Amino acid sequence: METRTSELFSKTSFCTCSYLKSLGNRRTSLVRNAIQSWDKFLELPFAEKIFLDDGSPDINGIRLLKETNILNKFDDVRYNSLIHPPHSNFGIVCSMTLCRGDYILHLDDDINVTGSYEDCLTLLERSIEILDTDENILGINLLTMPKEFHQDWFPGQDYNDDFAHPNKYFGTAACLIKKKLLERVSLTDIINWGEQQPHTWEVLVSDAASSFLVNKAPTTFGLELDAWVYHSVTNKSLRGVKKRLKYNLSKTFPFLKNFLKKKN
Repeated sequence: METRTSELFSKTSFCTCSYLKSLGNRRTSLVRNAIQSWDKFLELPFAEKIFLDDGSPDINGIRLLKETNILNKFDDVRYNSLIHPPHSNFGIVCSMTLCRGDYILHLDDDINVTGSYEDCLTLLERSIEILDTDENILGINLLTMPKEFHQDWFPGQDYNDDFAHPNKYFGTAACLIKKKLLERVSLTDIINWGEQQPHTWEVLVSDAASSFLVNKAPTTFGLELDAWVYHSVTNKSLRGVKKRLKYNLSKTFPFLKNFLKKKN
């Protein structure tokens, strides 16, 4: 491996977090399939690889990990026993704060890695290089964006041939950030939000779209729409119910898709 590539990865930590209410529901199956797709990706030379079970009942996150073939590819597997509002924001930030690298790659537990080792290496090398050389960029969204996502996460003003600044938010489901971005949001902030916290912690960090980038083309990181729609097993909000209803209606009655889009 070239010296520059080794240097960039030596500064980069990888982390993920998982909360599984049980090992027998729909989301658990989606998560199992996703993390099994990480096999080759986890062979990349990250400085460290961290798995955090964010307080799952009966340590279900760790139990699921043990069922796969990738447990031994993590350097650090932890269980978070700190009580907090039921929201993935806490787990994301908590897993990131465990990282020691200057740059942190975070994947949600339901993200699929669809490319080869070489594809992932090329994408991450190009992305880390930007963080390493452009002091104005704090984070990059590496997720292939489903068209059903809100336009706030889509590319806006061009940055270069591969990346653009987002319309508003950079996205955290598959994100690469500078560790100093965490200075803008703390675990205490998230706990103090309580159960009525905002949908995304980016409201605290994405105050300028010029500080963030999103990919303009599909990447090696993808998300099944079913995983997105049913992402949180604890989400009983009106917004979550509406999202699931509209998604299921568009799948069952495709002719309603354009009508439902207008209702976003």
